Amino acid sequence: MATTIDGSSSGEAGAVDLTTRIRRRVLPALHRIKEPLGGYAICRQHPAEYVGTVKRELDAVRSTLETLAFESEPIASLKVHDDGRLSAGSWVRRESPLARWQLHVTLFQTGDGAVEVFAHREYSWLRHPYKHYTQAGWDIAGGVERMRSLLSAHGVPFWIE
Repeated sequence: MATTIDGSSSGEAGAVDLTTRIRRRVLPALHRIKEPLGGYAICRQHPAEYVGTVKRELDAVRSTLETLAFESEPIASLKVHDDGRLSAGSWVRRESPLARWQLHVTLFQTGDGAVEVFAHREYSWLRHPYKHYTQAGWDIAGGVERMRSLLSAHGVPFWIE
């Protein structure tokens, strides 16, 4: 079941966590306020960030990310897939809480029990909030490569479709 920008569902397998449900409710309203001022709270998921598809349920992918030292990230824009699906989670991995850079991962449920993983490397919003928000130094290729490397090194199979 996919969830569209208006929050409706159409058969998405597996439940998103509370943080994601709240983000799906709050961020569209926040976006409507910020957009006329040149800001954003929702953005399109860039297709070049595609890491691969993990053929596991959402709960299993979240557990894997925790094992890989990722943390759920509530302070991230809500991503919308080209087909209208809303992100099913936003995760970050930093060397330390005040690290300059972070690896940001976004998850999308496929509807058939798998999860698409997208990634980019960016300035951490904790240390560089303005650079983070303006996407300065945003590194798609580096983020995708790093995430594929992490998944491979930890025996997590993924398919590039």
